[in-house]
Formats: sequence, C-alpha cells, structure tokens
Amino acid sequence: MQLIETALGRFGSRFTLHFLPFQQRVCLSPLGKYFDREFDLALGFQVGSAVRVLPFTRQAGTTVFPEIEMEISLTSVIFRGRDRALGLAATFTFVAPFYPKDEPLCTAPFFYLTVRLDTVPANTDPLLISTLSPVAETGPIEVSPAQEGLLNCQFRQIPTHWGPHPAQDSLSDQIFEAQLQLKRYQPTGVAEPGEINLLLASYLAEPVLEVKGELHRFLYTSYFDSLAAVCNYAIEQEETIRAKSARFDEILNGSSMGKSARDLIAFSFQSYVINTWLTFAGDAPKADWWFSVWEGNCAFHSTVDVEYNLAWFYLQVWPELLQKTLHQWQGYLQTDERGSWLSHDIGGLLGANRQAYPHHMEVEENCNYVLLTYTLWRTTGQAEVIAQNMATVARLLRFVLDSDTTGNGFPNRGIANTVDDASPAVQFGKEQIYLAVKALSACWAGAVLLERSGQAALADECRARVSLIIATLDGAAWQGDHYAVTLDRNTAGLINPWTGQPLPPGELTGWDAYTLYTGNGLLYLLATTPAAELPPLNYDRFRQDLQLSTEKSLLEYGCTHSSADRSHIWISQNLWRDLVGAYLNVDLSNLSERYWAFEQFENGPQGRGGCFVDTYGGNHLRYYPRGITSLGLLAGLAGMRLDRPNGRLSFRPVRVPLRVPVLALADWQSGVIPWVEFELVEGRVTMSFENGELLEKAGLHLELFPAE
Repeated sequence: MQLIETALGRFGSRFTLHFLPFQQRVCLSPLGKYFDREFDLALGFQVGSAVRVLPFTRQAGTTVFPEIEMEISLTSVIFRGRDRALGLAATFTFVAPFYPKDEPLCTAPFFYLTVRLDTVPANTDPLLISTLSPVAETGPIEVSPAQEGLLNCQFRQIPTHWGPHPAQDSLSDQIFEAQLQLKRYQPTGVAEPGEINLLLASYLAEPVLEVKGELHRFLYTSYFDSLAAVCNYAIEQEETIRAKSARFDEILNGSSMGKSARDLIAFSFQSYVINTWLTFAGDAPKADWWFSVWEGNCAFHSTVDVEYNLAWFYLQVWPELLQKTLHQWQGYLQTDERGSWLSHDIGGLLGANRQAYPHHMEVEENCNYVLLTYTLWRTTGQAEVIAQNMATVARLLRFVLDSDTTGNGFPNRGIANTVDDASPAVQFGKEQIYLAVKALSACWAGAVLLERSGQAALADECRARVSLIIATLDGAAWQGDHYAVTLDRNTAGLINPWTGQPLPPGELTGWDAYTLYTGNGLLYLLATTPAAELPPLNYDRFRQDLQLSTEKSLLEYGCTHSSADRSHIWISQNLWRDLVGAYLNVDLSNLSERYWAFEQFENGPQGRGGCFVDTYGGNHLRYYPRGITSLGLLAGLAGMRLDRPNGRLSFRPVRVPLRVPVLALADWQSGVIPWVEFELVEGRVTMSFENGELLEKAGLHLELFPAE
C-alpha cells in the first residue's frame, strides 16, 4: 500500500511511535499524543558513499529510498524500501505486541524493530544506519553515552493543543522526565539469517494521571521497575511475545474479508491503542487498576457515547475492560430535579476528576449505559454484571422515562446527542426518532434486567413505554418510505446547547430528511437477543429506511448525517449503520472501501493527517479511537447472535462465502480461537465451525438461520 501517516502504541501505557513520512520525522512520547515531540530517526543502509533511509530523517547526506511500500497489521507497521539502481532492497518491521488479557505483554513500553536485507548489491557489504535523535527545538535533551542509544528526555503538553481549559488536574502543565533507548540486541533464540534486531523502549516512573484527586502511575511500573527491566523482559520473552502477537494478527489475516476492510480494522486498532490508559494508585494491588480511553484530539476520558461504539472490541476481545468501565462510570453520575444522568465523560487531559465536555447528553448517555450493561450480560452470561449495575440502571431508566413530557413516549428534554457537529434537527431537535429508538431499546433491555433483579413494577413501566414509542413511530414518524429525523417541525422552544440561545423562529430544516441514525439504538439488541424476544417493531420499515437513507445521503467517502445535512461524514457512524444493516440482512460491506479510501487520503501527502480521522468535512476528529467500531464487522457480517444466558449462538451471514473468527468464544489463555465458515453448496448455505470444543465448554447450542 501507499505511504500514510499512522502510529503504533502500547496498550494502556501511552508509549507512542507516530510515523510522519511526509514531514520526514517520527514523534515519540512515553505519554502519547499531545505530550510527544519530534525525533529524527535515521534508519537505512549505507552502500559505499550512498545512504538510503526511510522517510523519517532530514540528516544531511541521506537520501530517502526512491521506492517505499507499506503494510500494516493489528500489531505492526512494515516498510519496504528499494533502490533499483543500487540493487538494494530492505524490509523494516515495527511491532507493538498485543495479546488479550496479558497485562505485562500489552503494557510493557517497548517496540520491536527487525531489519532485513532482501537484495544486496554485488560485491558490497551494506552498513546499517540506525540513529535516534530529538529535534533540537522541541526541548532540552541529555544523551547518556555510557549506554547505547540512551536518552533522558523531558516531555510536557503541547501548548497549542485545544484540550479542556482550564486544566482540571494538577499534572497537565507538569514537565515529565522519562528515558528512551534504541538499542541493537542479539535474540535469545535462533536468529534469522540476514536479520538485525533492535529494541525501542521507554520508562516513566512518576505519576501520570489524577483520578478523583488521587495520583496514578502506569500499570507497567508494577511489573517493571526500570527501563533495563523492560528491555530484559522484551528480549528474554521475545519468542513467546512474538508468537502471541502473531496469533492476534491472525484474526484478520485468516479471515475472508477484503483487504480494504482488514486494513481499515488494523489501522483503526492502532489509533484506538494509542488512546488507552491502564494505571493504578499508590501501592494498590495489580487487580485494582484503572482503565480509560482518551477521545483522540478531544482528550476526554471514557466518553460514554464513544465507548458505546467501540465496545465491539471489549465484547469480543476483553470484556473485563467494559465491566471495569461501567463500574467507574458509576462514580460520575449527576443529579438535579429531573433525576440522575451519566456524565458525558469522566475527565480530560491528565485528570479523570469530573466531566470536561461543556454540555450534557442526558438521554443519550443513560441509554448507552443501559444497553452496554445488557449486552455485556448477554455476551458473557455473568449474573454479577446485573448485580453490580442494576442500581445505576434503574436510576438512569427513571430519567429516560421522565424525559417525555408530551405523552407520546418520545424524549423531549435532555436530548442533545453525540452528533455534535450536525444540523439542529439531527443534533438537538425535539422528539428525535434516533433518541426515541434508542430509548425504546434501552427500556426493552432494561425491562429484562429489571425483571431478573426483582424490580417488576419498573420493568412493566419500561415495557409500556416501548409500546407507546412504537405507536408513535408507526403513527407519526413514518413518512411513507422512511422515518423522519424528528417529530417537531419547527424551531419553537429549541435551545442550542452550545450557546444556550433559542433558534430563530421558523421551520426546522431537515426535520423529515433521510438519516443513517434511525436504527442506531437497535444494534446491540439485534446482536444478542433471540428474534422472538426482540421489540415488536416493523423491521421491514427499518430495513427500507436504512436502504433509502444510504442511497440519498451517500458521497464519495460515506453518508452524511442526513440527506438534508450534508455538512459532515462520520466514518464510525457509517460503520455502525452498516452493522445494523447486516443484522437486518442488508449487505453494505462494500462501503468499507470508501472509508479506507478516506483514511488513506486524509493521511496521505495532501490530507490533514491525524491517523484514524472520523470526520470528513470541517470538523477534524483525529487520532480517534472510534474507528475500532470496525471490529464489529467480524460478528456483523456473519449475523452472529450470542446469547449466553440461554445457551445459544446463531448465525445469519449477510454474504457468502465468508470466514471469520468467533472472538467472543476465544480461549486466549490456551491460544485457541474458534472460526466459522460459510459456503454456498448446491444453492444452500452451509456452515463449518472450527475448534467446536469451545462451544461445548461454553455450553452453547449452535444454529444457522434460526427461526424468526
């Protein structure tokens, strides 16, 4: 593939290696984006007097390889440089190891770099060039000559970064002292002929995050007490670490999805990882760790509506992280005379002390919490998920029920939503169909949870609300071939949450447009709930709405917010709509090619850059974690419905042939991952399931095309 900007990171540890080929630099930081600084990385070979390097240096006397190709996986970035005139070709592989639930492996702050000569000029012995030096204008530096490539560096927040101001913590303006080292080493196992092995490692021992006024250090400092310990671990355990990372890479490499979809998921995962935080306070035990995710350039911690989308990663790969997040959110509830609602986020920059976003999204975030709790319970079957979250679920549902003051079931207060760069109709119109469907789904899911926790009265109230919303949907929202954006046709009484000012009087533009958000709230129900237990909606109407809204709002890189609001495209929300479509038997998987084309353009020589960029238009949500929504394609294309409480796993593939991993059943400890494959044989779809012993272990009954 062509050269693009991307970044590798260490999960929860913030150590980030940001490749900027068009600036001929890399950015490095043990604290990640917005605390990083430019470095000159001279990496290549000298052949006689000619020096050919990768495009990460501006050193005099060096020339960038005239041909460079790039390849990415979930855990690696590979550059292949070639100079045909010299007869020189080399491969440079950067690896950021990852393996689910292995905390030392995921968090240890290092990258492997393997250099291999593929073509050697005749009668020469190319000399490896590998130097790392900070760009002088980015701050003071101290080089320690006693150890190879050891740098003692200072890092602080980039002053021009937007961030929430004023800072809400005691750390964001601090100068952090950290160590970096680029060193060559000899593998402990059998070295591959012609390969050179290097290690890029860091260490930051001091507190890096303030949570509710308490200082936290990186979790890796509980496993490794020094930079030397990190390096020793990386070298001594290299064979095991690389094998596990390769196994994780295989979940994409072994699938039958197209190259664009696989690259999109890998690229998105890399941008997700650089936003993750794993820390602990004081001398707390390792089990008592903190997990949160930055919202890219916005720098908010664990934004609820963002986590709602990227939870496909937790549900399939690491559910304990979602369980931890739900528990942490309980400490950030807000209350007024209307009831209780969940904070939009739990902090910003280096503080997780309180919400940093300037306004609330009460109904949006309350529904997200309920749906995530329900889905985590359905996919894990763990009764403790209900026990630990039901008090909060009940409070949040009470707010949702009370948010309708007109009697038609549709929420009409606390209704600002996640689409915060959209037109008024889409973003904060009264009686939105989007929020009504999400409230319907949350009430339906909440009723199931409430009944299991012995709260029958509130469950009955939730089910009654579902019936009322359905009646309003069918009677007032349906426009003959699609659902409207909002029932409210004029601006009277609408307040812009950004300004606090009323909108000018008149008709609300785009109130009856086609929009990709109609069925958004249904997805987690469709992915976990047996058909007979789903809300009694007219799913044919939702299917038609989805197909027509796609057709009428589609641009080069995806669909805009609505057919009337052409201001922006959100890639993550397009992916979410595609997943809803898959569960409604509408195949939109080819649109992933458009999303990947956008990411390549944005991170190419003429784009704005920013690794995973979620927005096409004036807004520039960059270094953004929300792209990992794409991991849901592995389940969505197969129409996988996992219902552990009832012991059922069913599939309804939206396309064949298809081969995908069933990640939610993977036994990561033993390294066994189940796969499902669908083929068309004599006009009939057949299914084969690899590693079926995991089905028996989970107590699941397997079905293909279950009865509706």
